[in-house]
Amino acid sequence: MSQKIDQFLSAQNVPGVVALGTTATNTIYEGAFGMTNTETKSAINIDTPHAIMSMTKPITSFAIMQLVESGKIDLDAPATDYISRYQGLVVLDQVNLANKSYTTGALERNFSIRHLLTHTAGFGYTFCNDTLYGLRPAAEKDDFPLLHQPGELWSYGIATRILGEIVAKVTGKDLGKALKQMIFDPLEMRATGFDTKENQAYPHHRSENGWTPAKHFPSIPLGDGGLISTVRDYGKFLRCLLQKGVPLLRETTYQLMVTNQIGALTIQTQPAANKALTHPFPKGAGVDKWGLGFQIHTTQNEGMRSPGSYSWCGLLNTYFWGDPVRQVGGIVLMQALPFYEQVCLDTLDGFERRFYELVD
Repeated sequence: MSQKIDQFLSAQNVPGVVALGTTATNTIYEGAFGMTNTETKSAINIDTPHAIMSMTKPITSFAIMQLVESGKIDLDAPATDYISRYQGLVVLDQVNLANKSYTTGALERNFSIRHLLTHTAGFGYTFCNDTLYGLRPAAEKDDFPLLHQPGELWSYGIATRILGEIVAKVTGKDLGKALKQMIFDPLEMRATGFDTKENQAYPHHRSENGWTPAKHFPSIPLGDGGLISTVRDYGKFLRCLLQKGVPLLRETTYQLMVTNQIGALTIQTQPAANKALTHPFPKGAGVDKWGLGFQIHTTQNEGMRSPGSYSWCGLLNTYFWGDPVRQVGGIVLMQALPFYEQVCLDTLDGFERRFYELVD
C-alpha cells in the first residue's frame, strides 16, 4: 500500500512534495518526490528543509498554552497586559476603498489572549482581506484599526504574530530561543528554527510555462509564519499532539486547544485579495470551528479524517492534520504559490485518502 502512495505522489504536477503519515508513536509512511529547484534539478529528499509558513502558528499557540499552564499568562486577560504597544487600537467603521478613506469607532472590549488564539480579536492580513488590501499601505501597519470588535467574528490575520511577541516578552528570550527551549529541544526537533538553510526547497510560482523558482524568503522570526522545518521534525510535534500533549502539556490544556473555542461562530472564507499569493481558503468555511491554534473539522468525508480532527496549513502549500479518533495524522509539504492551488489540494487529498487506506 505504501507503493500506491509513492506512485500517486510521484505523479503529481508539483515541483516537489514530501509527505509523512504517523500514529501517536510511529511513522508509518514517508516519501519525497520531485525537486527543490526546477532550474537546477536538485532532488528533494525526506530531510529537505521547507518554509512551513503558517504551520508555525500551532507551535506558537502551543508555547502560549505552556505559559498559561505554568500560570505566567491568563487566557482571558487583556493581551495588552503583556504587550503594551497594542494599547489604544480602534475599530474600522465606514470604509471607502475608492479614495482609501475610513472612519473608526472605539473598542467595546479589550482583546484577550483567547481572542488572539482563536482569530477573533479583529486582526487581518492584507493578502486575504479585500478591505485591508484596498487600504494598503496604511493597513499593513501593526497599529491599523481592527476589522471588528473582539469576539464578534473569525478573521484570519496577524494575531499569532502578537502571541509570538508575548512569548518573547514573558520568557525574556527572543522567540527562536524560547521555542527551542520550550518545544524543539524536548521533542528533539533539531532541524526546526527561523534561519534559512542552504539546502531548503525553493518557493515556486505557477506560470504558463510551468513552475518557476523564486528566491527563498528572508529569515522571518515571527510567531505567525517564519519557521523552517522538515517533515520528520514536524512529525515529532504532530506525535506530541496525538499523545494529547505529552510530554509538554497536561491533557486538559491540550483538549482546550483541539476543541471548539469560538462558540456559535464558524471559520470564514478568506478571499483572494492578492491573487498572486492565494486562492480563497480554507475548506470547511461556514461549518468548521476553531480551537486555540487549530481548525477543528466538523464533518466526515468518506475515507478521510474524522470529525474532531485538527489541522492548519501554510502559504507555500504546506499542510498537516491530526485525527484524535483514529489516532493518526499526516503532513504534506510543498513550496508553491499561490496558496490553495488546485493541484496542491489534489495532492493533499489524494495522499490523505491513500494514507487512510494504508491505516485500514
